[in-house]
Amino acid sequence: MNRHVLIINRWTNSYAEYHRHIDHTADRVAYLTTAEGSAPLDPDLAEDIRVLSDLGDTEAALRETERLIARYGPFTHVLALSEFDLELAGEIRARFRIPGRTPGQVAAVRDKVVMKGLVAAAGLPVPAFAETPTAAAVREFADRHGHPFVLKPRAGADSQGVHVVRTPEQLERLLEDADLSDAQCEEFVDGVLHQVDGLVSGGVLLTSRSWRCGGSCLDFATGTAFSSVANDDRDFERRVTAFAERVCEALGITDDVFHLEVFRTPEDAGDDIVFLEIGARAGGGQVRYVWDEVYGVDLVAASALVQLGEPPAVEAMDLDGPVAGYLMMPEPPVRPAVVRSVTSLVDRVPGMYAETLPPPGAVLSGNGGAVHTAGTFRYRGDSSEEVRAAIRRTLAAYRLDWHPLDADADAPPVQPVQPVQPVQPVQSAPPGPAVKEAVRVRL
Repeated sequence: MNRHVLIINRWTNSYAEYHRHIDHTADRVAYLTTAEGSAPLDPDLAEDIRVLSDLGDTEAALRETERLIARYGPFTHVLALSEFDLELAGEIRARFRIPGRTPGQVAAVRDKVVMKGLVAAAGLPVPAFAETPTAAAVREFADRHGHPFVLKPRAGADSQGVHVVRTPEQLERLLEDADLSDAQCEEFVDGVLHQVDGLVSGGVLLTSRSWRCGGSCLDFATGTAFSSVANDDRDFERRVTAFAERVCEALGITDDVFHLEVFRTPEDAGDDIVFLEIGARAGGGQVRYVWDEVYGVDLVAASALVQLGEPPAVEAMDLDGPVAGYLMMPEPPVRPAVVRSVTSLVDRVPGMYAETLPPPGAVLSGNGGAVHTAGTFRYRGDSSEEVRAAIRRTLAAYRLDWHPLDADADAPPVQPVQPVQPVQPVQSAPPGPAVKEAVRVRL
């Protein structure tokens, strides 16, 4: 097809096997990557692989791109499938006049202040928000909107640097040494977190599915189990799909895989859908696995192909088909911790089709995010309630024995009491206060 593609890669696993999706004999493909990210790449198929010590060093990346262009000619496409590389891709396109998302367009899917402003301008509900680069600005937001509220980075991910500020005293402690240069505040929304994953090509939504979450990403980062179950409520799916289409239109998401997060407010508060944030990339956690294994869609491959103008052949989601779900267990409360044993449940819980457990001797450091966890489990069922029931059984049976890294390995094992979030049956309205406390914020 005579395309000349520059791929920015930081992945170190099978997601970086781009040669499985892009024919490197038909297209010329060069890479900017890290030393760790170079391992999955195929040097025999790549035109060139340039290793950088830090993909966050924009000037170094621009210099290497310039050298690649001088040697091989101009690029027709720049691919960056990790959210952390979207800004760099935009800068490269702007500097070398390569088609694709510009830095301003990248801001629409990365900068949470810009993002919510555009969505609000399109007439969709968003939390009250403001950029707050100073302590005075944060205090002004607190005075105006009260507690609790959320303080987080404008372009963050994985719940890094996110705080739910519940009291003035907590706020003052946070402000003592906080770096607010990239900070924003937003309203604390009372609602249940839902996620929507989809594929857009030429501005048309080809397929999507929403997921009801038990817990939030911030809850998971701070020690609570996180679950997500595909929605099979036709009325809500119709509403949230229409909402997602309007969000994509407002943000210029035309040829992308996306991961959208919204709140559904309680029925007595209007049963509204409120925008939280969106990523122009495949979802994290176990999202990519269940989409591939249950629905037959490789979101990573789809993301690459649709940006190259080759949308994969996918069908609209069938709500009468299987319902997928997953559960991620958090790391022990004392970290680093050494795993002694963890109970396998894949043959004990109906509906569970896969599990990934840390092996004995594994060290859980607290830095694994959604990748290195204390156990992940994936499910397939005929209804969302069937999958939720399987998750409840998993939570009841799960056991992890561990000891702190600096403790005597011969000491009695510790089984942490995980503050897990029970997964409630579907109700005619969103769950009551006991559930909302844990799930109403995605940070």
